Formats: sequence, C-alpha cells, structure tokens
Amino acid sequence: MDLLDLVKKLVSFNTVNPPGDQTECAGFIRDYLEEFACVNVLVKDGVENIVAEVIFSKSGKNLVFNGHWDTVPAIADEWEADPFTPFVKNGWIYGRGSGDMKGGLAAMMHAFKRISMEEGFEGKITLMAVGDEETGGRRGTRFVLEHYNDRIDHVIIGEPTGLKLKVGRRGIIRIRVEVVGEEKHSAYVYSGCLNPIEVASELVSFFARLDLKDGTEIMPRTTFAATMIQGGIKENMVPQKCSFVVDVRNTPFVDVNRVEELIRKKVYELQEKYKGLEVNVSLVEGGKPYLLKNSPIVSLSATVLNEMNIPVVYDAGGGASDGRFFVEKGVRNVVEFGPIAKNIHGVNEAVQIESILKSKRFYEEIARRVLSL
Repeated sequence: MDLLDLVKKLVSFNTVNPPGDQTECAGFIRDYLEEFACVNVLVKDGVENIVAEVIFSKSGKNLVFNGHWDTVPAIADEWEADPFTPFVKNGWIYGRGSGDMKGGLAAMMHAFKRISMEEGFEGKITLMAVGDEETGGRRGTRFVLEHYNDRIDHVIIGEPTGLKLKVGRRGIIRIRVEVVGEEKHSAYVYSGCLNPIEVASELVSFFARLDLKDGTEIMPRTTFAATMIQGGIKENMVPQKCSFVVDVRNTPFVDVNRVEELIRKKVYELQEKYKGLEVNVSLVEGGKPYLLKNSPIVSLSATVLNEMNIPVVYDAGGGASDGRFFVEKGVRNVVEFGPIAKNIHGVNEAVQIESILKSKRFYEEIARRVLSL
C-alpha cells in the first residue's frame, strides 16, 4: 500500500474520541505493522494502543515515533463530502483526522517499515500509535509510558507542525474560583449587597489583563483565559455564589507556585475592598511546560531539514501535545515535526500531500542517523 492510500485508509475509519474505543482502526494498524515488527497492544478503558518495535542490536539508541489515530467529532452536514470518505483535491487529502494527525501517522508508519527493511543499524526503532490524545491522553501515551520500561533516547512526534520544528510546549494550569457573596432580591441592592457576579467579573478582568512578560521569540507568553462561568438561579435574584474557570498556558519561566501567589495577592486585595467576601480557589496542573531547542534531537533535525532544503523554523506555541508525557518521564530529546494541514478540528479538514511525502523522508533520515550513532 503506497503512502497516500495509507493516509486515506486511516482517515476512512471513524475514530472520534470520545468514545475512542473503536477497534477497527487499531486492528488495521496492528496488522500492518505485524508484517515486519514485534507488536504489543496495550488497552486502557477500551482504547487500543499499538506499540511496535524493530530491534537491530542490544546496544545503541531507542528512537520512538509517536502519533495518535483518534480524532475530534465532525458534523457531516457541514462538510463538502462525508468526513470519513477521504478524497483528493488540488494536492490535498480531505477528511476528519487527515491533518490531526493521520497524515503524519501514516508517514511514520511508512518510514518505520522502510527502516525495518534496511541493515547496518544499532539499537531499535519503536512506533507508538495511540488511541487517546484528543481527550487528554490518559488512555493513550500517558498509559503506554506507565507500562513501557525500556529506555527512550529520542522521540519524534508526528503532529501537523507545518514542516516546522516544534521544540517546546507551554504547560496547562486550570484555576477554579468560587466567589461567595450575599443572596438578595435584585430590587434592593441599593441598600448594599455583596454581589458575587460583580466580584467574579473583577477577577476575570484581572486575569485577562495579566501580562508577565515571559514570552520568547518562539514561545508565547503565559496566557490566562476565562473559559467557563456559572452563577445565578433566577433573573431577579442576586446569587449567593458565582464560579468560573481560567485556563492558564504557562511558560517554563512561570510555575504553578507563581500563579498561586498572584491569585492570593489579588484575592487579598478584594477581601480588603469587600468585607466578608469569601473566595475559594483551587489549581490543578495538567501538564508541565518545556523548551528543548538546544537538545541533540533538535540539532539533528535541523541538519536533516537543511539537507532536504526545507527552511528550519522553530516553534513552541499552540496547545498541549503528548510530548509532555515523555518530558515528564525524563526524556529530554523530544521534537515534533509533521505535515502541513488546514482546518484542523474544523469543517473540511485537509492535509497537504507534498508535505506528507516530505515528512516521511524526514522521519527516515532522522532514523538512519540516530540508529547509526
């Protein structure tokens, strides 16, 4: 099966997550890889994760390719064609998951097979094709790494980076705030009222204005975005409580302790302003930030791109990826590289064919170099 047919085959499987428990796509990937690799299937809550290995020698490096086959939902009526019936148009393959990230995964699978057929290497190459990334990775890469005991030296993640080197990601901190005020008839606020909605709005505005000046040339600054709010039970009542959630994307220069300190200071100011005010705050860290531009795998990747006449562009923006799980495991040689995509998570998602072919070649060249070190 040639590479483009492999992309279309993967896209043809409806792997929307949630629920993420489809077995047909995982079964196809398993069968494809079993022809030339040793394959294990790790299952978590119905999600099948494929881990394939080709061992060239007991010594040498372990190079890991990582990609996910689950996708976000698609509303078929809004698409030019059925989102799970892939088609080619003007050099692009259309279909849900074509860009994020079945195009990159197919390129990795093809490169993995090609390398497995070559000789003269040391170490081993591993392919992790996981089924849970879009809902946080708890049943995907995180679960796989909890049960993977071999040393990992280098990691390439095939996310659709637009042929850029993704060398870092900001972390995730979720702030949940509950403001407790005074429940009262809305017609009598002139006599004094501690309105939790008004206080919450001050806090939301505070977060929106925060600029910690911690961004770099390739990584955006820490951002605070209010994403959920709840308050009130009736239109003529001042509610007793108002709660909201702030999604924080933090750089390596701003940790959870710094964020907690900023909140504590602001809450103290508000409690001085509004006597009797109660504010309950909880913080949950969903992933630590990292920036690995100076790692050996990034330097090697830049060399390969130069040889391929592809501009070397570094990037550390965007949302979270499975890279954080490898970093948390102590792996410091992690880079993301993959094809050009458009309308990711949107209507008429597509991946550029030329960039898939370039990605495949990149994966092959990286493997040849790592396994020859």
